[in-house]
Parts: sequence; structure tokens; C-alpha cells
Amino acid sequence: MKVHFLTENALEALRTNLRGNLRHYADGTNDWIYDYFGADNPFLEFKLDFPSFQLNFNENDDTGTIDIKNAIILYSAMKSLTDTEATDERLWAGMCHYDFWDFLQVRYKVNNPRELIESNIKTRYFFAHGKRRSLFTNPLAKLWWCGRLTYDETRSDPFELTKYVDKYFSSASVPLFSNNYMANKQITVGLLSALKHLEENGYDMTHRKQKLLEATKYLNVLGGTYILDYFTSEEIEEKVIKYMKSLKGASFSTTSVQNEPLTIT
Repeated sequence: MKVHFLTENALEALRTNLRGNLRHYADGTNDWIYDYFGADNPFLEFKLDFPSFQLNFNENDDTGTIDIKNAIILYSAMKSLTDTEATDERLWAGMCHYDFWDFLQVRYKVNNPRELIESNIKTRYFFAHGKRRSLFTNPLAKLWWCGRLTYDETRSDPFELTKYVDKYFSSASVPLFSNNYMANKQITVGLLSALKHLEENGYDMTHRKQKLLEATKYLNVLGGTYILDYFTSEEIEEKVIKYMKSLKGASFSTTSVQNEPLTIT
């Protein structure tokens, strides 16, 4: 399967003239793009071939759950991308405007030009923020990077942590992944492993997003003292578990868990 990226000139032209083209983002096809550029083809084939895959969206499903399913599908197929290639706006904007135009139309129920908001289209089809944050606001880049940072080949199911993220994905994917230190996969795996371990052992995760933000805040503070990149995922996991247990008001569903030894096996 071939995917397509936008040329640099085409990307800038579409971004610059977004307001004038806004109504077309409700079109059923992307034919308007070819009409807009005339004889100049705005798309080029990406150099790599990928296994064929399809992204799906069912409006009756939980958004976070279906996004995680699609993250697994997309990352499994496009795992051969390098991190450098996967930070290139031209690739994700190209795929949004070409290969997955139909998917985005269904994903965001875009069918009435009057409902279109320029800032929303900029976020969905381009990089609307700084590069790091945009990787987790662009809907396709977000799927790939979620897979990249949570895939753990040491587990019997390498996507075990990816599936765990669906508990946070709808409301907390941006604060979770857009921190600079979360670009280190070992840190992400360590953090999620800690939260999963705590939850499975009775830690009260009723306010899940709040607990996640508390854990990421702790890593930010820890990063002011230590170079987090030097820690293994196991060390990050142990530090997060210890910190979360120390919080005032931390509670467990069983008393036996409170006395559980900290050492992770």
C-alpha cells in the first residue's frame, strides 16, 4: 500500500488559503484539491510500501476505544517509519488530504459547510500548534505516535499498554504525550506500567485523568533533578508507584495492597 504526502509548496498553499477553501472540507471527495492546483500534482507517493490497512470509525463506539483500535492498526502497518519521517507535517497532512479523506469525513461528521470552523480544520488536517503538540492533535499522527510510544515488545502482547491508554485517550492524550520527556519511550512505558500496576493492585483510580496528571507532574519535577533519559522503564515505574502511594488521600480497595512490597517483579 502506498500513502501520499503533500509537496512543501502545496502544503503552504493549502494552509495559507484555508479560509478560502474552508467549505470544501465538507466535500464528499478531495477532487477540489486537484481542481485548485490545476496541472500541478500536489501529492507525491511516499517512498515506502506498507501492508494494506483500513481505519474504521463507528459513532456508537467510545471515541477513545476506537482511536486506540485504529492506533494499533495504523502503527502495525506503518511501524517501519523512522521518528524523523513521523514528525514530518507533509506526510500526515498528505494522508489527511488524500488517503484518509473519507475516514476523516466520517470521523468528524463533516457534511455541512456552515458547521466548519477554521481552527478545527487546521488542527485536523495540518499541524496547528508547535510540532510536538501537533503530533498529538493531528488525528493520524496521534494514532501513530500513540502506538510508537506505548508498543512494548517485551510483553506477550506488545500492545498491552496501548490498550490500557484507552482509559485516558479521549481526555488526556495531549497532556500525556506532548510533554517533552514523553518522547522517550522508556519513560512512557514506565509511567503507564506504573499506573496499570497500581490500578490492578487496588489503587483508587476513580479520577483517572487527575491521577495521570499528578503522575506526569511528578515526572516533570523529577526531571528538574535528574536526567530522566538515564532511567530504565523499570526504574521510572518504581519511582511513580512509590510517589503515587505517598500522596495524601491515596487509597486502595484492599488493605493487603497497602502493605505490598514496592519491589517490582
